[in-house]
Amino acid sequence: MRPTDVLRSLLVNRHLIVQLVRREISGRYRGSFLGVLWTFVNPLLMLAIYTFIFGYVFKSRWRSDAASPIEFSVVIFAGVMLHTLIAECINKAPTLIVGQTNFVKKVIFPLHCLAWVTVGSALFHTLISIFIFLVAVAFMQGSLSIGILWMPVLIAPFALMVAGVVWVVAALGVYLRDIGQLMGLMSSVLMFLAPIFYPLQSVPDRFRAILYLNPLTFVVEQVRAVAIWGQPVDWVGWCVYTAVSFLVAACGLTVFQRLRSGFADVL
Repeated sequence: MRPTDVLRSLLVNRHLIVQLVRREISGRYRGSFLGVLWTFVNPLLMLAIYTFIFGYVFKSRWRSDAASPIEFSVVIFAGVMLHTLIAECINKAPTLIVGQTNFVKKVIFPLHCLAWVTVGSALFHTLISIFIFLVAVAFMQGSLSIGILWMPVLIAPFALMVAGVVWVVAALGVYLRDIGQLMGLMSSVLMFLAPIFYPLQSVPDRFRAILYLNPLTFVVEQVRAVAIWGQPVDWVGWCVYTAVSFLVAACGLTVFQRLRSGFADVL
C-alpha cells in the first residue's frame, strides 16, 4: 500500500467521516448539564490548576529569566494538550472494532474510517485546548506571534501518525484483548519520555536521542517554539517527521486491511 492511499482513504470517505465525528462528539455529551461546554471547562480548569500549583505554589520557572508566573503552566499545557490527543486515541483504539460489531458485519462499510473518526473527535477537543492555550499565551505576552499560523501544519503529520497507530492497535485489539491494558501503560510512557514537564535541554545528550523516538517530542517542541517563543519552524525536521508519519500511517493501514478479513470470525 502506498502512502498516498492513506490520504485517499480520508478524502474519498470525508463526508461519512465528518458525520460520524459529529455523532461521536454529540453522543459523548448527550444528557450532560453543560453539554459541549465541557470541552472548554476541562482544559481551562487544568490550565488554572497548573498555574496555581507550578506558578504560585512551587514557583517553577521554565527559563531562569522568566518574569511571568504563568509561563511554566502555559509551556507544559502545550505538551499536555498534544499528549491528550494521542492518549485519547490509543486508549480508545483497542475496543474500536470490538465495540462496533454492527459495522464489521456490513461488507460495504469502510471499516478503516473508524480510525479517522477517532482522530477527528480527539482533534476537536485539541482545537478547543489550542484556543485556550493561545488566549493564555496572548495574556502572558500581550500579543501572539505570527508563527501560530503554522500550528495546523505542525499538528497535521502528528495526527496522521496517530491514525496509523490507531489502525494497528484497533486491528490487534480484536485478537489480543489484553492490549487495552498495554495502551494505558504506553500512554504514561509517552508522557514522561517526552519533554512535557521538563525542557529537552535538561536531558543528557546521550539520552536525548531516545526522546526523539517519541512521536510527541518533535511536535511539542515545535509548537512551543512557534507559538510561545516566536521562533521559525524547523522545516528540515518537519519534512523528516512528515515522511515518517506517512510511513507509519501506510504501514498501519496495511496491517489493518490484512487483518480485517478475520474480524467477523473472531467477533
